[in-house]
Amino acid sequence: MENPTKKSFVIIIKIMQIIGWYPAANKSKLYVVEAYVLYFVLLVVVTVLVTVKMFVKKGYDNVMQVMYISESTCYIFKLLPFLTGNDRIKKCISYFESDEFQPKDDTEKKILNQSVFLCQVMSKFYIVTLTCAEILYCIPALFSNRQELPLEIWLPFSTTSNLLAYYTSYIYMCLAVVYCGCASSLIDPVLGGLVFQAVSQLKILKHRIQNPHNFVKEKSNTAAIYQKLAECVERHNALLKFVKEYEECFSWSIFNQFVGTTSVLCFVCVAFATLPLVSTDSAKYAIFFCVVIWQVLFYCYFETLLYEESDTLVTAIYLSQWYEYPIETQKLLLTLMERSKQPIILTAEKLLDLTLNTFTAVVKRSYSLVALLK
Repeated sequence: MENPTKKSFVIIIKIMQIIGWYPAANKSKLYVVEAYVLYFVLLVVVTVLVTVKMFVKKGYDNVMQVMYISESTCYIFKLLPFLTGNDRIKKCISYFESDEFQPKDDTEKKILNQSVFLCQVMSKFYIVTLTCAEILYCIPALFSNRQELPLEIWLPFSTTSNLLAYYTSYIYMCLAVVYCGCASSLIDPVLGGLVFQAVSQLKILKHRIQNPHNFVKEKSNTAAIYQKLAECVERHNALLKFVKEYEECFSWSIFNQFVGTTSVLCFVCVAFATLPLVSTDSAKYAIFFCVVIWQVLFYCYFETLLYEESDTLVTAIYLSQWYEYPIETQKLLLTLMERSKQPIILTAEKLLDLTLNTFTAVVKRSYSLVALLK
């Protein structure tokens, strides 16, 4: 079977390699320099220029501008692990490429194919929606009679003095919007997809625990069955190691994503409280609200799946044919049961549990804020 990780994220990984977030096969010092230059020029500098423009213009009531500054500042911190430790990021993303995680029968192939299909759908959905959003964000300014830019930024020269200055500034702003959009949405399907692949590996683990006879030549060979169940224990340890590696690699990025989206959510609630219910601006902010809620739900949903799947591992062991095994094999399963009593819970910097309970709390507080401001 073709490598499931490469099949799942092939398009996104290629884009991440272009902008320096995922090390290429022939990584060089020039590649690292390119990653930092793009990060500084297209994200850090633009965020500073937008902030300067807001203070110069005193546009503190411009909710859209404040939202951009708030979210892009969070993205500055979100991308740091992808720049400073992208070799480790590559190792974590490629974790399930090893032979021990490859399927051995049709049931396991079906589970992995479902995982790959969902990851591919998510990747394509995010790429299409991100492309459409960036086009809709950048194109209107190009056809404006006042030579507007996609972002209101401070520049030491006038963009209306000549066409060269305007188009150069416009292209620069478009590249900045694309980079910021990638920071916002391109990484999400990879992080969510990796968690879903871990869920699939837990399903395969439960399948092997309940059907060890399918993987031995002689079903009466208790020593071979013991060996297969011992491999299941090692596989469970490898999954726990992946979860630890995942948190160490991506916890900081996920935490900053939560900070960025919840801060935008607050600004959207403020805008809702001050705008007429039926208006173009209200519809625009309603779209922002849906996008932000989706980003929070995305992480919480897949992490909840991982929690629920790990929580049922004990039941899967109990439903196996443990009563037919020798005492040594029963002790092995008992050890695995004891270790599985603590379900896997992913966190963001040990401060937030990434579960649907967290998502529900965010939605409730958002509604309370809108109701209070009204």
